[in-house]
Amino acid sequence: MTFPAQFNLSDINGTNGFVINGIDEGDLAGLSVSEAGDVNGDGINDIILGTDFAGANDTDQPGESYVVFGSDQGFDPSLELSDLDGSNGFVINGITGDFSDFPGGSVSGAGDINGDGFDDLIIGVGFAVPNGDDATGQSYVVFGSDQGFDPSLELAALDGSNGFVINGTDLLDLAGNSVSGAGDVNGDGFDDLIIGAAGGDPNDTDQAGESYVVFGSDQGFDASLELADLDGSNGFVINGIDEFDYAGEVVSGAGDVNGDGIDDLIIGAGRTDPDSEEDDWESYVVFGNDQGFDASVELADLDGSNGFVINGTGALAVAAVSEAGDINGDGIADAIIGTSSTDTDDDEDIGASYVIFGSDQGFEESLDLDDLDGSNGFVLSGIDAEDYAGISVSEAGDINGDGFDDLIIGAFRADPNGNEDAGESYVVFGSDQGFDASFDLTTLDGSNGFALNGVDAEDLSGRSVSGLGDVNGDGLDDLIVGAPNGDPNNPDAGESYVVFGRRTATPEDDFLIGTDGRDVIFALAGNDRVSGLGGNDRLAGQEGNDRLLGGTGQDNLLGGDGADTLLGGSDDDRLIGGAGDDQLNGQGGDDLMRGNPGDDLLNGGAGSDRLFGAVGADRLNGQGGNDVIRGGADRDVLRGGAGNDRLAGELGNDRIVTGAGRDRIVIREGQGFDRVTDFEDERDRIVLGGINFGQLSIRQRDDDVLISLGTERLLLLQNTLVDNISEADFA
Repeated sequence: MTFPAQFNLSDINGTNGFVINGIDEGDLAGLSVSEAGDVNGDGINDIILGTDFAGANDTDQPGESYVVFGSDQGFDPSLELSDLDGSNGFVINGITGDFSDFPGGSVSGAGDINGDGFDDLIIGVGFAVPNGDDATGQSYVVFGSDQGFDPSLELAALDGSNGFVINGTDLLDLAGNSVSGAGDVNGDGFDDLIIGAAGGDPNDTDQAGESYVVFGSDQGFDASLELADLDGSNGFVINGIDEFDYAGEVVSGAGDVNGDGIDDLIIGAGRTDPDSEEDDWESYVVFGNDQGFDASVELADLDGSNGFVINGTGALAVAAVSEAGDINGDGIADAIIGTSSTDTDDDEDIGASYVIFGSDQGFEESLDLDDLDGSNGFVLSGIDAEDYAGISVSEAGDINGDGFDDLIIGAFRADPNGNEDAGESYVVFGSDQGFDASFDLTTLDGSNGFALNGVDAEDLSGRSVSGLGDVNGDGLDDLIVGAPNGDPNNPDAGESYVVFGRRTATPEDDFLIGTDGRDVIFALAGNDRVSGLGGNDRLAGQEGNDRLLGGTGQDNLLGGDGADTLLGGSDDDRLIGGAGDDQLNGQGGDDLMRGNPGDDLLNGGAGSDRLFGAVGADRLNGQGGNDVIRGGADRDVLRGGAGNDRLAGELGNDRIVTGAGRDRIVIREGQGFDRVTDFEDERDRIVLGGINFGQLSIRQRDDDVLISLGTERLLLLQNTLVDNISEADFA
C-alpha cells in the first residue's frame, strides 16, 4: 500500500520523513507548526515552527520561532533546531525583556504579502503589550528573500524592509492569538493576512471578538502598522456578535469556497450559543470580493451573499478552522472545523471535525452541521473518550499523489500502542467517489487514509498539524505533526515530525511516473511500470512482475515479490530484487545490487559495481569497471567482464569467468567446488579466505588444475598447467 493503516512516527528514518528536535527544557517546540511557503526562494517549500516558551536571548520566555528550509538533497533522520545556521534555516527571536509575550504560539505562512515573489511569514503574539496595555497583542510579518538569512533574526530589528510589526488596539484584545495567511481576499493579486483578536470588544460588546484582515501590497510597508488604522483600503476588521463569543479565537484562509475566483476566510468563535442551548457554537465564512470592503464587516450581517454562519452543537468551543483543499474533487475549495471537546452519549471529549464542501451554487445565510449528509459535507468523529480529536485540523495537500487533496486531524490525547497521551493524527484521503454523511476514523486502512501514532507517553503529538507542500523536492506534498511535549534533548523540549508524501498505486497494472525531483513511489499488486525520472528516487514494486526505471540520480529500487526488472540509470544506484526471478541492470554509475531469493540475472553495466546473488541459481555479470561479485547460495555463474574484479562463488558449485583485467578469485572452506574457465597466470590471483597456502593440495587433473583442502575440492582452474601455479598466484 501507499501508506500502512498505522504509521508509527517512531519509524521515521530520513527516507520517509524526519524529526525536528527542540532544544531546551520546557520549550514546547511544535506547539504551532505550519507550511511557510518558499521563504528563501530556492523553489522548495519551507517550514515554520512556533515555540512560545523558549528563552530567546537568554531571557525568560520571550519566545522563539524556527524556520527550517526544505531541500531536495535529502534529510537525516533527525534535525536539531540548535544546528540551524542560516544555510538550513534560522531562528526568529522574540524581543528581549518582553517575558510574557510568548511569540510563536501561532505561526503561519503568509503567502507573498509584499509582492516581491518570495513567500513571507506571520508570527502571532497575543499577549504582547505594544501600547502599554496588557495583552493588546502584536503580530510580526517576516519577509522572504533569496539573499540569504543569518542564523538568527531579531523581531526587534524589523524595519519595513525585512518585515514589520502589526500592533493590536485595546487592552486584552489578544490580537495575534491566531494568525494565518488569507490568500487574496480582495482580488488585487497580492496575498493578504488574517489576525484573530478573540478578546476584542466591538460595538461595546464585551469579548465578542474581532478579526483583522491586512491587505498585501507592493507599495511597501512601514516598520509598524496599527490595526486601528485599517480603513477598508488597507484592510478591515470583522466584528463578532454577542458578549463572550470570542470570535477570532481561531482564524484561517479558506480558499475559494464559493467558486467566484476570490479567496475566502473562515473564523471560529470560541463560545457562542446560536440556538440558546448549552454547548452550541458558531463559525463564520466571509467571502472575498474585488468590489472593495468597508472599514468593518459585521458577522451579524452575513446573509449568504457575503458569507454564511455555520451552526454546530455538542462542543464547548471551536478548536481549529482551516482550508481543506479540494477533498471531493469538484474543483472548489472546501473547509474544515475541529471541535475537540465534542461529547457523545457515551464518550466525553471524543472530539469531532466537520468538512464543509465548497460550492458555486450559492449558500444560505446559515448552515447547520447536523444537516451535513455527504452531499454538502461530512463529519469525522473521534475514536475514544478524551482523545480531543479536532484539536488541530489542516489541509494536507495531495500526500498520496492521486490528484485529490487530503486532510489531517490531530487527536493529541489519544493513546496509540498503549502510550497514554502520546497523541495520534489522522490523514483522510480525498476522493471524487463521494463521502457518506459520517466518516469512521477507525476504518482507515491505508487505502482511504491512515493514522500517525505518537511515540512516547505524554508527547501530545497532534497538538498542531499542517500540510507543508513539497519540502523534499520529490513532487509530492508532505505534512508535519507537532508533539510539543516530546523529550528529544530535554524534558518537554518538543518534537515535530515531517512525513513525506508517497505516490498512489492500485492493485492493478499501474504506470507510475515520478518527477525530476526526489520521488518516493510504492506500487501495489499487479505488473507495474514505475519510472523515477530525475532526482534521487526510491521506487518499490511489491507484488507482481514489475519494471522499475530509476532514471538519473542516485536511486533506490526494490522489486518485491515477482519476476521484476530493475534499471538503475546513469548514477550510483541501489537495486534489490526481492523474491522471484529478477533482472537487475545497474547501467551507469557504481551500483549496489542484490538478487535475493530466486534465479536472478544481475548486470553491473559501466562503473565499479557490487553484485550479490543470495539464494538461487544466479547469473552475475560485472561488465565494465572494477566489480565485487558474490554468488551466494546455489549454482551460480559469475562473469567479471572488463576491469579488475573480485569474484567469490560462495555456497554451491559455481562457474567463474574472470574476463579482462587483473581479477581475484576468493575461495573458502565449506563453500562449494567452483571452476574458473579463463584463469590467467601472472594476471589473476586466488584469495584464500581463512586458509594457508601450505594447507592446499594442488595437482594436475587432465587439462586442469585441481586445488583441494584435504578431501574437500575447492577450485578447478580449467585449461591450466600445474607447473604454472605457485604461491605467487595466491593472495
